[in-house]
Amino acid sequence: MTISLGISPCPNDVYIFSGLLLGKSDAHGITFDPVAFEDVETLNTLSASGEIAVCKISYGNYPRVTAGYELLPCGGALGRGVGPLLLTNGAADGFDPKREILVPGEWTTANFLLDFYLRQTGTRKRYLPFDRLYDALCNQPGAQGVVIHEKRFTYAADGLTLVRDLGEHWENETGYAIPLGAIAARRDLGADTIAQITDAVRDSLEWADANRADALDLCRRYASDLSDGVIEAHIGLYVNKYSHDLGDDGRESVRFFLNTAGQRL
Repeated sequence: MTISLGISPCPNDVYIFSGLLLGKSDAHGITFDPVAFEDVETLNTLSASGEIAVCKISYGNYPRVTAGYELLPCGGALGRGVGPLLLTNGAADGFDPKREILVPGEWTTANFLLDFYLRQTGTRKRYLPFDRLYDALCNQPGAQGVVIHEKRFTYAADGLTLVRDLGEHWENETGYAIPLGAIAARRDLGADTIAQITDAVRDSLEWADANRADALDLCRRYASDLSDGVIEAHIGLYVNKYSHDLGDDGRESVRFFLNTAGQRL
């Protein structure tokens, strides 16, 4: 069966899907075509329209697409110490929650975790793709915003200051791991096909682990602006045991998060 796929070009997604993208792992009868590489908020929007059959989405987006999509138990990003960071281009004590805050998308988990931290209404937000957001933060003295992905490894060297680790705040307040992003499959594909997709994604990740050098070479093609060290750190943080299978504790973290996030809809 040929179905469409949407993932981000971030190292963790490319690594997980490298076996399938390179045609090296067991696809279990599934051919992904076309494959769209987009930023996470674009993928959230595409899932809302049902345009892509299998799509990486933010857990913060799932409450609005749950009728159309089912979450896979593998291939996602969930863990501890993996959350988005609230940063400022200035001193940490200069952060002002009443001023504009840059956010990498309305339906991102980062946006939900910002709201969870601030506990206020009427926050002034400007939504930007995460790469443009980071450039704005670096180039505008006094700017403040939420960063995701590999920027947690580079922000200090780029002159930005940590206000709060939003993931750490979530963990401290709830005790649960942080569900960031998941692979979602359209429900109309049917249970048998979704099971095949699940097996294909899991086998692709296992291939990547067994053939790490080849998987990393592919990651470099989609992240040519990142150093090898940052790519390795990114994969080391965001690809973990929960990427292979959520397990009982991962599922409980997801249930708690979705119950909490769903209350804002």
